[in-house]
Amino acid sequence: MKLLKKLFPAVVALCMVGSVFAFAACGEGNEDKGNNNNDNNQNNEQEDPTPSEGTNLKFEAEHTDVSELLGFGPSGSPVGLGLIQRNASASGGAYLAYMGEDSPVTFTLTASAEVTGALRLRVGSNSLGTCSWNPQSLIITVNDTPVNYTAFETSNGDGQNFKTVLIGDVTLNEGENEIVIVAGDNKYLNNLPSAPSLDYIMLTTTSSATVEMEYFANGIA
Repeated sequence: MKLLKKLFPAVVALCMVGSVFAFAACGEGNEDKGNNNNDNNQNNEQEDPTPSEGTNLKFEAEHTDVSELLGFGPSGSPVGLGLIQRNASASGGAYLAYMGEDSPVTFTLTASAEVTGALRLRVGSNSLGTCSWNPQSLIITVNDTPVNYTAFETSNGDGQNFKTVLIGDVTLNEGENEIVIVAGDNKYLNNLPSAPSLDYIMLTTTSSATVEMEYFANGIA
């Protein structure tokens, strides 16, 4: 009995520590696993298949300018190229992870004429657990104008559990445009704003205009 009394405070302390870690990220089963880069990710759910009509213009997140981005991680804060993670199940073999409020991902697109199309994102869990994303928790802007979209969820699975989600119709002006994706008002990781991992964005349009992204090799073939 004396031994149990001596052990009781330690047991309580361990339970409290466990509770702290349990609330470190949103959703269930969200213990800090880092960013799972498991190449055996076979459950890439595509919630919103792209339509057969129109042209699908895909722009890879890992080929945006990451040089000044500051992310976060389980040990230290990755900077610039450190946000790029390789994964065989990601489009192009890589994606962006560890993103927070100091790592806005900017797609700089130049259109030969005004273009309207359906914007989609391919996102992963970023090992945050089951999280709900909406225009407040994940901010998406087109030429500085916030996009109002229907909330969607990401959840842990085998690897990043990538999925494609429909954001809605957007319009690009003739000339240079910026689509920016950044963590908003949330406390999803260690009480700090975070964002889902990002594989690519896609614009589906029936326009014949050309749209090109400012391309950064970032050491990826």
